[in-house]
Amino acid sequence: MHAPFGAASLRDIKRAAEGVCCPVLLIRDEVAAEQPGLVALARRLFETVVVADGSESTLVRQCRLDGVTTFHDAELDLVDRVLASAGLPGRTGVDHAWDKLVQRSTLREHGLTSVRARGVDSREDLAAAVAELGRPGVLKPRRANTGTSLAMIDTADDFRHQMTARAAWRGLLYETRIPDGAHPSGVGWLGDFVSVETINTDRHRHVAVVDKLGPSLVKHCGADGADSLNEVGDLVPSRLPGDMLAEVLDYTSRCLDALGVTWRVTHSEVKLTPTGPELIEVNGRTAGYLSRLVGLAHGPDLIRAALGLAVGRSPAEPLDGLSGSALLLLPAFPDRRGAVLSDVSAADLLRLPGVVGVDEVASAGDPRSRNGFRMAVLNLVADSFDEISAGREATLDGINRLFARDLSAGLNRSHADAGHGGSQ
Repeated sequence: MHAPFGAASLRDIKRAAEGVCCPVLLIRDEVAAEQPGLVALARRLFETVVVADGSESTLVRQCRLDGVTTFHDAELDLVDRVLASAGLPGRTGVDHAWDKLVQRSTLREHGLTSVRARGVDSREDLAAAVAELGRPGVLKPRRANTGTSLAMIDTADDFRHQMTARAAWRGLLYETRIPDGAHPSGVGWLGDFVSVETINTDRHRHVAVVDKLGPSLVKHCGADGADSLNEVGDLVPSRLPGDMLAEVLDYTSRCLDALGVTWRVTHSEVKLTPTGPELIEVNGRTAGYLSRLVGLAHGPDLIRAALGLAVGRSPAEPLDGLSGSALLLLPAFPDRRGAVLSDVSAADLLRLPGVVGVDEVASAGDPRSRNGFRMAVLNLVADSFDEISAGREATLDGINRLFARDLSAGLNRSHADAGHGGSQ
């Protein structure tokens, strides 16, 4: 099931499918109506079918498909319904397993989370949830990427802002805030949460643990009253000490078992708290830029693995871990308002130390919101953590110079790191 702006492009799918399967692109008719160019390109590369609502399972049988998967969060629930009706690999043991409220209730039943949560579909629901669960808490969608429409409700002012500024209320949840921690490595620019990339067959094979740079949070600055929360970087391999790494992996496996996850790639986000790991969420697909990052560190091809798992095939390539270091940087504009002032090109960024790829760069004159408030998206590689750490410092210095017009006077590199504010 394909849609634009997912974790894998048409080119990614074409490359990854070689020798694994013959992909058929299923595109919902409402997506096709909005993106005719996408359909035209898809038809040049793959057998492509525009799917009317409700006909998905019939088409799976008519096309004699051996599996169905997606790289787009918005298509996961539809794919799960098709898998269940057609008896294909990848079904979960829990209905609506990617709904964050379902995840919270399931994990509480298994004693795997201390977080309490309540569904919110109106202002009155939020008021009742805050009265019951207290503050601090987090208001966020039950089904969406983490940072979308999220708001940290720490104070009475935060609560009042949501009650007056937010217009869309359906499909939210309010949950108690996970206590902040610290990365046990002592590396100050790493945040207090990690992601675990897992290849699930009849067992869980955790192929990468990804350290997260401290996120950038600007309150009351997002769309529809939300906060603006931006992840600003990922590092592989993780700097977690061996005992903590083992604890995180064991905990993630137990969470996946509780949800009944098999035969798919998952992306799990785990908070590192003073009392141990705590799940933020599990996504039933590969994660955006991380497939490339893991590949740069000589890890497995997660897109290729996802296609194979969809037809019940375990990856043939070794899953022995990562070698080398790779860093993804997504520095955020500290001021989310207005248009981009600096005229920076991908070529300018490629000249910075250690940079091997530039996926995005904010264009002068565009609204800063166009790229999700990111100045750029770029990858660095090195042979060791010390080298990648030095490259990060030099690259952030270079980004500060290139985007100087967009940075306020006196802004230093630590602010460009944007390590203020938590994530949940």
